[in-house]
Amino acid sequence: MAIQLKKEYYIDLPQQKIWEAIQTPEVIAEILPNCKSLEPTGDNEFIANIEVKLGPIKSNFKSTLSIIDKNPPNGYSFLVSGVGTKGYLNGKGSIQLQENGDGTSLNFTAEGNVAGIIARVGQRLIEATGKKLMDQGFENFKKRIMSTQAA
Repeated sequence: MAIQLKKEYYIDLPQQKIWEAIQTPEVIAEILPNCKSLEPTGDNEFIANIEVKLGPIKSNFKSTLSIIDKNPPNGYSFLVSGVGTKGYLNGKGSIQLQENGDGTSLNFTAEGNVAGIIARVGQRLIEATGKKLMDQGFENFKKRIMSTQAA
């Protein structure tokens, strides 16, 4: 089952600060909602353990995350694939940064496929849950980066 997510967010911080933040594994883990762990395996390569819950179905995914096509300080693309107890997922996306007044616009796009029981049973919930998780990830990221800037 195909899924597409796209949203623009705004953060009241300079673009360079946002760029620096989205380079660190701890912050990347904050952006990935329900990410239980993120372990670097090489330059711009990670293993992520992510828990996904769609209605009555819950699955843990052991995923690979690769950051590609870096364009400092404007953003990067990423690839993800994972296998879980109830299915698998794969996809690609990008985070693009652009100065916007005194702050930065962060454009997030992702597209991918989900298969297995999680896709069959959770079909109607996947996109809505994806958008909710995307918003949750951004809020986690914003709280973290704003708190580090205040410190």
